[in-house]
Amino acid sequence: MVDVFTAAASPVSKFRSPATVAVDNLLRKTLRVSDPRDPDQIANALLNFYPEEADRDRREQAGLPYSSVPDYVPQARNTGPSSVEMAQAQDDLERDLQTLSTSSPLKDIRIEMIGWGRSIRQLANDGLAAARLALDSVNHDRAMSARRQLGEYSRLARYVGTLTDGSAILFRRFAQSCDVLAGLILVAIGEGLASNGITRSTSIVRSAAGELQARRNAVIMALRSLTGSVESTLGQEDWPRGIEAYRNLVQQLEAGGQADLRALLEENALSQAMDDLVDLSTGASVEGLRELSTASAMLVHRFQRLIQFGQSIPVPIDVPITSGPPESPPLVAFVSSLQLFVDAFVSKGSSRLLYVARPPIIVYGLYGAGGPDQGAIRLMNLTIARGFLLEQVDCFAGCGCDDDDISCQVLLDYLLFLLDRAIDLYAVGTDPDGLGEQERRATAVGLAIGATLDLTDQLKNPGMLLCEFSDKLKNKLGVIRDELLDPFGGPGAWDPGLKSLMVRELRIAYQAEDQTERLVRSLTPQCDFNVFNFRNNQSLIRWMIRAILQDTFGLGTNLPSPVQMPSPIASSMASMGQNRPDYWSA
Repeated sequence: MVDVFTAAASPVSKFRSPATVAVDNLLRKTLRVSDPRDPDQIANALLNFYPEEADRDRREQAGLPYSSVPDYVPQARNTGPSSVEMAQAQDDLERDLQTLSTSSPLKDIRIEMIGWGRSIRQLANDGLAAARLALDSVNHDRAMSARRQLGEYSRLARYVGTLTDGSAILFRRFAQSCDVLAGLILVAIGEGLASNGITRSTSIVRSAAGELQARRNAVIMALRSLTGSVESTLGQEDWPRGIEAYRNLVQQLEAGGQADLRALLEENALSQAMDDLVDLSTGASVEGLRELSTASAMLVHRFQRLIQFGQSIPVPIDVPITSGPPESPPLVAFVSSLQLFVDAFVSKGSSRLLYVARPPIIVYGLYGAGGPDQGAIRLMNLTIARGFLLEQVDCFAGCGCDDDDISCQVLLDYLLFLLDRAIDLYAVGTDPDGLGEQERRATAVGLAIGATLDLTDQLKNPGMLLCEFSDKLKNKLGVIRDELLDPFGGPGAWDPGLKSLMVRELRIAYQAEDQTERLVRSLTPQCDFNVFNFRNNQSLIRWMIRAILQDTFGLGTNLPSPVQMPSPIASSMASMGQNRPDYWSA
């Protein structure tokens, strides 16, 4: 069912109806095309969507029988600089999956390995396909989600391999293939941005066209409720808060000479202004986005001025229950929905992945003259450090298999997994100083690395030393820790917001580790190492996270209740009467 709104006749709104936008979004989602109005993209997408029919047509054109064996190997669709690496990575993944599912020592979990293969193949295909269309925010999020899940499979494979006798090397090779594909997803996102002409200064709308259309519809519905055009009957105890707020808003705009804002309260003018912006985002082309980044600036500024006026409008209706100036729910709904629409154009998408997908030597002059910001510099440092850490982790894995070595191996694998998460956070960060919300969340990885170094330091833990790391590995881990922690100082200098964020991240990591351990123990029932019963019937990693929370913040690991229901109206009225007996006597 399509909600049709009245719009002024304009070259844009005349041909871009809500139904047309909905069809474009359906084609974009189903066929994975960036511009549904491009016939070449639609034709190629249909051929990719129906590969058997496409091969049949090709063979018919070549005069060959339909049922014969294909006479050529299809070429990779991606023709970017990393096309060879992608083909090699997918081939390595297939070989590793085949080895795990046919290995004799793993015959008791053969079905589970086949399930892993099915899921990982789907993740890899979806992640790489979405990464090539990362200019669209929906596909960008899907690609990052696929990368995260590949990283989780990689960490799980290393965990299972460490506790499985004789098959550790098979699981670690498989984990390495997952890591390579996850890294190539980041590279593919950067290549997609670079090939479309995105530079460091290009603003990217982080909301899809369909979502913008829904936000636009919410603004129009809220305006109708505010102006009273929606058919509704007021009860005997209801106040006309919407009409009163609308009248006061119009009076203040007229008295203040804000004629341009007064025009936005007319439905046709407001819908036309928003339709122009929504239409520019439907093509998902770089030209449309660049035009949108400049065309939306002045209109968004007008919207923000209207929001500021709307937030300062009181409703002069005396209601004894409320404290302070009464507010109008319809006005608040209108201002909130308009702010939601504006937020899509205020935020700026991250272009740091350009420095991951392209060599730094060619970045200057092609993708912006300013060079990488502080966050991009840290991102490049973390990606370089990850390669060294992975080499040391794999080297450490072949040195022994006693309890101490296994405990350290589990710790190193976990740090490698956390480092990938820190890279993901820095990859989507937008703060030029590298001090934004994403970078603040990555600080928790620095705390975990510091705790691991303490556990393997003879001077700090003389009676609880797990094992010895090489000086080279300790120095590299120290560099990574300082890279993540130094921009924010020590925990003693953190503001309450950062401390609360760290507590939340550590508690979520604790709960996720508990679920991972249950899955690992179900796949390795014959092994019972001290890694699961390290201290007080807790695993090593969960004990370490609990120690960080206790020693650094003095808190536990329990998460707050996910759903907190408010008190019913009767209880609220009763408590209000107890706190204000004068109200009931009045």
